[in-house]
Amino acid sequence: MRDIKLRFIGNMVMVLGAAACLAAAQDHETKADALLDKLVEKGVLTAAEAEQLRRETAEAAPAADRDPSLVQFSWKDGLRFQSADGKTFKGKLGGRIMTDVAAFTESGGVAPVDAEAEFRRVRLYTSGKFNPDFPVAYKLQVDFAGSDVAFKDVYLDLPETPVVGGVKLGHFKEPMGLNELTSSKYITFMERATPVEAFAPSRNLGVAVGDAVGQERMTWSLGAFTDVRMEAGDHDATLSGDYRITGRLTALPWYDEASGGARLLHVGLSGSFVDPENDTVRYRSRPEAHLAPRLVDTGGIAADHSYLLGAEAALVLGPLSLQGEYLQSWVETPAGRDPSFFGAYGQVSYFLTGEHRVYDRGKAEFGRVKPKANFSPHGGGWGAWEAAVRYSYLDLNDAGVNGGRLSDVSAGLNWYLNPNMRIMFNYVFADAGDRGTADGELHAFMARFQVDF
Repeated sequence: MRDIKLRFIGNMVMVLGAAACLAAAQDHETKADALLDKLVEKGVLTAAEAEQLRRETAEAAPAADRDPSLVQFSWKDGLRFQSADGKTFKGKLGGRIMTDVAAFTESGGVAPVDAEAEFRRVRLYTSGKFNPDFPVAYKLQVDFAGSDVAFKDVYLDLPETPVVGGVKLGHFKEPMGLNELTSSKYITFMERATPVEAFAPSRNLGVAVGDAVGQERMTWSLGAFTDVRMEAGDHDATLSGDYRITGRLTALPWYDEASGGARLLHVGLSGSFVDPENDTVRYRSRPEAHLAPRLVDTGGIAADHSYLLGAEAALVLGPLSLQGEYLQSWVETPAGRDPSFFGAYGQVSYFLTGEHRVYDRGKAEFGRVKPKANFSPHGGGWGAWEAAVRYSYLDLNDAGVNGGRLSDVSAGLNWYLNPNMRIMFNYVFADAGDRGTADGELHAFMARFQVDF
């Protein structure tokens, strides 16, 4: 039955493509891709099935359109390009600009924090895929925010490797946790949760294998990494000597195909083993405001090894979304006093205009929100509005280590003017205590203007 559906949809896409080719090859690609994207969004096709149909449609295109030396350009959430045959190569040029402003009030043991503004992220990237016989995907992303230019995602990906499904090599995020792996373009709040900043390893140099299985109802990923550090004023990356093995397993026990994923339940587990070459580990975190100082910090802890375990869950019920994670770290020390630290967060968000969070089944993370009606000063609509609240807790005190405890309450209001523009307003209340210095509180009032493509 599934094969009959695929053949029928494939024939329909080919007919649409052939008709559009008579008008313009570029228009053909845009309409065919839009149709397949809509079918994936509605749950009629999986992402893998849509990609299969794209290849079959390209193979059925007229010979005049299959000259790989010709390049076609289109716009779909960014500038896209591909060979005229739709197979030899395809890619995208994109970027993001996030401009933040923040003001603070503080009390107790928290030192005064000045109001500031910053470019939180200024990134450009290119990504794509080539070699249809054995596809090779790539991404090169550079961040211009701050005083130095820094590489972010720089990797090659072999997505159709036999047995393991996919192999990724380069500099990319370790597979740890839903909040960390969801792009900063799509997270609900301006900053990730306090315990995620403290524990999640983020990007490092390594190799990983993984795949989405069971019609994208499960994903798994496992990789070996080493920490990479960029010295101030030095554009050569240096290895810190920390070696890690990190893995993630997710499941999608409930996914409403009829609504295109507007109702779903996601669960997952992550784990990481760290062998610190310099025999030191450290955990610290800010109060969910990047322009604020770190309020809790273990300092360097002598360590033979450390372990990290995370559990994650998300529930989407139309415009309502709930998400949470628990993270715990264990440190083996030479002295035998092995401290354990933990943290957790829970958040609730609601789209006042009826949209829902978009879930990427192949990656097991959240993606781009598309308003029902884009904002237009000429009466076209008001975009999408989302309200959210989050509570986070982090405990860095144990076995003689007095890093402190931090509780955060964040409230946010997000205005999605269109799929590529977002204005965010966040308020954060942070309560820091039991940290070796006087307890203190901080209030942060923040706003962000974001453009990404």
